[in-house]
Amino acid sequence: MQKGFTLAEVLLTLAIIGVVAALTVPAVITKVSKDQYVVGLKKAYNTLKSVEREAIQEHGPMENWDWPAARTPADTTKVFNTYFKPHFDILKDCGQSTDDGCFMNEYEFWNGSGGKIISINTSTYARIITSDGISYAYAYDNRYKGYRGEFLVDVNSKKPPNKAGRDLFSFTIFGNDLGIKPSGSYKLSGDLNDNLNPMETSYTETYCMSSSPLWCTAKVLAEGAMNY
Repeated sequence: MQKGFTLAEVLLTLAIIGVVAALTVPAVITKVSKDQYVVGLKKAYNTLKSVEREAIQEHGPMENWDWPAARTPADTTKVFNTYFKPHFDILKDCGQSTDDGCFMNEYEFWNGSGGKIISINTSTYARIITSDGISYAYAYDNRYKGYRGEFLVDVNSKKPPNKAGRDLFSFTIFGNDLGIKPSGSYKLSGDLNDNLNPMETSYTETYCMSSSPLWCTAKVLAEGAMNY
């Protein structure tokens, strides 16, 4: 006498497998995606620090660089072309045009708060894509003492999800021995002095989780994961 599963048993088993898959697969995909963004962010940070080291070797300490007094698009061009651009392995140079060749036109906050963030495709930013498919946008700024602008980084260029705190991050540039730092490491204020102190953890967490997802950079790099 041969024994086997009945049709009802097979269908029930398939139904259970389907339910389990529906519950677990999205979570697995999300985790894999987050891990890829973290890897990309680490790679971007290593690239920026390498660019910084090579620029210092060529031009001396950052505090002695010829930082402009103003903060116009022309000043961004001057700083980027002189100190940073020569040390990138550039695949595509979008310059400071308004097209979307290197970045998407709009990015959302990862948590859905705040709607859209500022567009990167403006004359404010000098934009490139490197050979590893990461997009970089530099803008010169000197509104705070010691502050010399920022790099915005899209770790997978124009591919989704195009969200600040997921694939778009910020790095802060200081014109002293701090150099390029993950945004969220130091607080910028009108009375910023040269002896900067690291942010309080709660301050970094608050900004990353709510009003300034671009400043999740320090949190992600410090934890080596995207725990949100």
